[in-house]
Parts: sequence; structure tokens; C-alpha cells
Amino acid sequence: MSAMTLTRRAALACRSARRLLSTSGQPRPAPSTLLGHFHHPMWPQDAEAFQLPPLAAPVFQPLTPSSPSLSIDFLPDVLDYALHDSHLGLVLLRRKPQFGTRGFLVCDPVSRRHAQLPPPPISSNNGGVVIGAALLSRAPSGGGLQFEILCVALEVDRPRAWIASYHDGRCRWAALAPSRGVTLDLDHTRFERVCVHAAGGMYWHVLHSPAVLALDTASCDFSFLPAPALMWGGDDGDHKYRIGEMPEDGRLCIASLERRHGLQICVRAQVGATGDNGWVLDRRVPMEEVLDTVPSLPKDRLLRHSRMWLGDMDAGRTGKVFINTIGFGNFSYDIIDHKLEPLTIEDGTTYGHPVFAYIPVPAPHSRST
Repeated sequence: MSAMTLTRRAALACRSARRLLSTSGQPRPAPSTLLGHFHHPMWPQDAEAFQLPPLAAPVFQPLTPSSPSLSIDFLPDVLDYALHDSHLGLVLLRRKPQFGTRGFLVCDPVSRRHAQLPPPPISSNNGGVVIGAALLSRAPSGGGLQFEILCVALEVDRPRAWIASYHDGRCRWAALAPSRGVTLDLDHTRFERVCVHAAGGMYWHVLHSPAVLALDTASCDFSFLPAPALMWGGDDGDHKYRIGEMPEDGRLCIASLERRHGLQICVRAQVGATGDNGWVLDRRVPMEEVLDTVPSLPKDRLLRHSRMWLGDMDAGRTGKVFINTIGFGNFSYDIIDHKLEPLTIEDGTTYGHPVFAYIPVPAPHSRST
């Protein structure tokens, strides 16, 4: 099969994701039942835990005592892999950097089906490096394990999408053309490996950057989405903002945790409305007094802020945001009922970063005759 045919198929595959993903930032229904979260546990006192590949195997934390207790320990060599995505009832893992060949594992924790995939046929030797991977689409569960994953590769200074289609035990990689409208003139290690699925789009955060890399799932075009200016620069310096969805209606939003202004959340402005880089402030929650009540955190607010940042917004749309610290444990804060809780596990470890919400895909309904 010619390279041109494969490229066309990859483009059609990416566009087919529109059946499952909407590119609109408008309100959308709440997701199906959230069962819990996958993560790699870490020790709160480990100051290097956020800089190294996770040492612990992935674990699942049920949302409630009545939620099923899932596991992915049935996967082969699971300790060699790190979590990369949870989407459409599937979990994606990538082999850790110390291994020469960094392939992928994809599994359905409910049915316990899984598949191993090779990496895309690129490397630093032929001008490319993979900077991110994510689940793109999934066929209805009645037809066996069929899905697509997307890798973002950086070829010199341009992002390029590679799409793997898995069907009937076979995996085939195909590449789209490198982006013409986006240039990435920076160190690829600044890209965060984890994709955020939000309001029908796919986003990758970039360290120390005023914008995120976005992929339109309808057109497969890359672009930059700038953060609001109020979350970038100023007296507090550059902030680690996070893209996500509003818990009430699924609108695209962005949040940051700052010393002076606390937790700030902005949503996309309505079409035709003025805004701050297209964003409008939705809420601002003072956090210092809440954080003062936590015995394990430093009382010195400057020191505390220097060791703390916003980890993520819960993709399960629970209304919680995850707050990470260096050496003092990790926390969740509920923006609806204003509760701050430690993410501590019974063995003394804490939820690692990132935390992946797991939402199963409902079984297809049988057609009545």
C-alpha cells in the first residue's frame, strides 16, 4: 500500500473521531458514570517523584465504596509502562524511557482485554521524536477491541500526527503531513506527555509557555491556544495553568493557582464577546486561609506557594482540582463544596501525578425487532 494511501486513511481516521468527539466548546451532557481514577502512587516526601518515571505500578482508586475495584495488573510487564491516557473506556500506557523500544499497551479494565502496539516508525535518527500520545477513537465494544491512538511527533520544528489503527489483532501506523501553520521552536522536553481531552478538543501543556498545543479533532489541524493574560506573568510570575472542563456543563475552561488571587477559573468567551485572549473570568476562590488549616503544609505563604502548583482539573467532572506539592503530599479541592482533602492512600502513599479519570463505555443496546 502506498504512503499516499496510508496518509489519506490516517486523515480520514482522524476526522472519523467527530462521531465520538465534538469540537464545540459549548455546554455538553455530563459523562457516563465515573468509576474512579488510575494513577501511579508516590511517597509524599519524595522531592524527585515529579521528575522521574514512576516507580510504582498503576493502581485504581474507586470513586465510592460501592464502585467496582478495577485493576490492570493483568497486563504483561506492567511495571515497565507508565500511564498516558484514559479515554472512551480504555487506558493507554507507554513503555518507560529507559527501554530502547517504547511501545504501547491499551486495555479495557472492565473486560480485561488488551493489546500491545509498536511505536510509530520514527526516531531521533530520522528526524523525529514522539512528544505525546493519546487515545483518539474507539469502535463499539460489540466488535471486539478496535481503537485508534494518536502520537504527536516533533519533526525539526513542526508537529506531526501519527495515527495507529488497531483491529483484529493488527496495528497499522500512518502519518499525516507535518503542520504548516505551527512552528515549535523550543526544547521538546518542555512538552507534557499527557493529553487533556476537553470540550471535544485535544490539548498538550507546554512548560513555561503562555499557550497550549491544541489539535482540532475534526480537521486534524494543530494550533496554539493562548492562556488568559491574567494567568501569565504579573507579580506572581508565570503560572502553571491547566486546561479542563467545567463540571456543570462541560465548557472548555482554564484554571491556575496563584498566591495573590487564589484559584482562578476562566471559560471561553461567547462568540462576538470581548475577552482576555478569548477567555472570561468565571470564578476566583481565595485559598490561603483554606491552606493555612492543613498541618502538613508550611505556614510561610511564600514558601508554600513555591512548593505548590495546580496539577490538573478532574476529567471526571467531579468539580475537583488536584493540587500538587513538593514534599508535603497532594490534595484535591472541590470548587463546588469548597472542601480540601489530602489524596492519601492507606499505605501512606499519595495519588501521583497525573490522575486519570476512568469512565467506562456503556455496552451497546440490543436492537429490538
